[in-house]
This record gives sequence, C-alpha cells and structure tokens, in this order.
Amino acid sequence: MPHTPPTWLRAIADPRVSRVMHRIVTSRPPAPVVHGAIRAFSRVYGVDLHEAAQPVSDFDTFQAFFTRKLKPGMRAVETDATRVPSPADGTLSAFGPLGEGTLVQAKGVEYSLDALLGDSSDADAYRHGSYAVVYLAPYNYHRVHCAWQGSLTAWRYLPGALYPVNSMGIKHVPGLFARNERIIGHFDTEFGKAALIMVGATFVGHMSVAFADIKSNNGQPASGRVTPSAPVPFERGDEFGVFEMGSTVVLVFERPDLEPALPLGSPIRMGQPALRVLGDG
Repeated sequence: MPHTPPTWLRAIADPRVSRVMHRIVTSRPPAPVVHGAIRAFSRVYGVDLHEAAQPVSDFDTFQAFFTRKLKPGMRAVETDATRVPSPADGTLSAFGPLGEGTLVQAKGVEYSLDALLGDSSDADAYRHGSYAVVYLAPYNYHRVHCAWQGSLTAWRYLPGALYPVNSMGIKHVPGLFARNERIIGHFDTEFGKAALIMVGATFVGHMSVAFADIKSNNGQPASGRVTPSAPVPFERGDEFGVFEMGSTVVLVFERPDLEPALPLGSPIRMGQPALRVLGDG
C-alpha cells in the first residue's frame, strides 16, 4: 500500500470538491427533474421508496431524498442486553480487538485509536477494548442512530480530508478514517464506555448531529473536547446524526468481550444485532 495517496485521489478529497457537490444536490431544479432523478437512482440501486416517511413528490431537492427519514416501524431495534444494534443501514465491514490501541484498516495496515479520536487521553478508556465499522453506501438510509442506552458525556469535531471510504479509499489511503473529517461522541452506556464516530467521505461534505450545532466542512477549526453541562440521555435507536450520501460509522468500546453477530461483509440494517457479548450465543 502506498504511503501517499495518488494525486487524483488527493484532489477529490479536497473539502472544496464536496462543497461544490453540496451546492448541486441542494439546488432546486424543476420538480419533474428532481423527482425523475430520485426515481431513476432508486431503480438502479434498489432503494425502497415505500419506506420513506415522505412520498417522492414531497422532495424538493436531491439532498432531501438522501437524508430522508423512514416511516415509523421500518426498523426494529434490538432490545436484548447482550446484543449491540447496528447504528445504521450498510455493511458490517470490520471488527477487531483494539490491543494496544490500534485498528485494522486492511490486511497488514493499521491506524491508531489516538489518531482516530484526536486525543490520546480520549483514547485511554478504550485502549484494550474492541471496535466495529459499518460502511454506508450512497444508496443506504443515511441517518445514524445510537447503538446503546446511555448518556453522551462529551463530543469532538475534527475537520479533515474527505477521501472516499469505499474499497478504493481503503486500498490507497493509509489511516483513512483518522484522516477524514469526523464527529465523535463519547458515552457511558450499558456496555461500559463507548464512542460513536461519524466519518465523512468524498461528497459527504456536511454532517449534522442531533445534540449540537456542528457545521462540518464549513471551514471551522477543530472543536476540542466539548463537555455538556449535564450528560445527554440516549436510548437505543435514538437519532445521533445525519450523513449526506454514504460514509462510515466506527463504534469503539472499552470492553473486549464482543464479537460480530453476523459474518463480516454482511449487509445490515439499523437496529439489527451487529455485535454480541461473548458467551451469549
């Protein structure tokens, strides 16, 4: 794997490229153009438009479709205390022990937990725990939900590049998830301390969260660690944030006794069991 990404890949990772895409997908062309594009995209990629809370006729931009909400009941959230529900629709792409504080990006390539979280003191709680990665393709439902019951105790916004997070990016960009723009939430949960990290990607130039006014890819500096005046309560399945287009969620746990609840590479839906406690079937 090269140490430096190719020039063409560095070019599309420039946050300004994603800002241009944001202007395009939030523009308001005539309704037949928007609705035709949504229906064509959905046919090609197998998007079930019947799940959306709104009919296609209500979407006035392509971005409104990408960030669509679902009808109530479209996703059942796992309630078993020995199971960790997926925070998003996508693919369960990676899982592993953190060992000495490293995560595996690809065979033979690691990146550090300190770099991912942006601060070594933030990483200390998870250094010997475990992690999981859910990859969201552009056609997936793009809202991210809480994977546990607990309280949000701190968060951090880290601006960065916007490399693609698909197989091409993973092949060519060492330390990919620690280089891209990130929003990180730290929690005290039913599984102990855990973190949920939203990782931006090419064209995913804007991420938002339910608990703070974070304006990603907007030229703002890193936020530093932000601690609320009181912990913010979350239940399993509560909305955490929204991606524009596809991207990646990384879950980090202090506890090491977790394992995938289905084979890596499997498609998964928000709320479906992604991980399970070892020894609990």
